[in-house]
Formats: sequence, C-alpha cells, structure tokens
Amino acid sequence: MRCKLFVYGTLKRGFANHFYLQDAKFLGEARTKERYPMVAPKRSYPYLIDRPGIGYHIEGELYEIDHRILKRIDRLEEYPLYYTRKTIVVECCEQEHRALCYFLARPIPLKPPFLEKFESQ
Repeated sequence: MRCKLFVYGTLKRGFANHFYLQDAKFLGEARTKERYPMVAPKRSYPYLIDRPGIGYHIEGELYEIDHRILKRIDRLEEYPLYYTRKTIVVECCEQEHRALCYFLARPIPLKPPFLEKFESQ
C-alpha cells in the first residue's frame, strides 16, 4: 500500500527526523489547501492544530510512502496518543493531492502568532 504524506516540521529535508523518509519518494514543495493554525511552543518542533480556517496555508513537503515508512513515522509521532492523522488536500506542482497529515491529538488554547512555515530547529 502506497500513500502520500504531507510533512511540515522535523520530517522535512534538512531537519533532524528527515532520515525517516530516506526511502520515500519526494514529490515536491507543497502547501495545504485549507488554512490551519501551526505553533511551535518548544521551538524544536511544531504542532499543527486541526482547526481548519484559522491560521495559514501551511508550507511543507509532499512524499509518496509505503506502509513500512508510515508505521515508522507513526511510532515517531506517538500516533494516536500524541499526534493523530487525517487526510487533507495539499497543492503541489500545480495539482491537488490527498495526503495524510499529522495533527496534535489533544486540544490546546489557540494563541497567535501562528506559523506559516516551520524553519528553526
């Protein structure tokens, strides 16, 4: 089983956890079609909050992955306890794609400023 995965934080190229995607196929730079709030209270990794319509169109990367890679990333993200995942629509290479995306599993207060792109480590 192959699927698409949208990543926006430490799984991106050049970040600490990118090696989890070493066997994945990079499809390109992408952004969410819907706006979402993203925060990085610990500065070392971001949280994407499942509150569509608030925040920004999140910039990230799109990958094609297999079931084995998905299971490894599920362990990294402590799915489903710490992060949950759902299918969202992202825009990549002038096309829309349905892709899995990880969201923080627990509710937190929404406090701006929100991020459009995660850049720091």
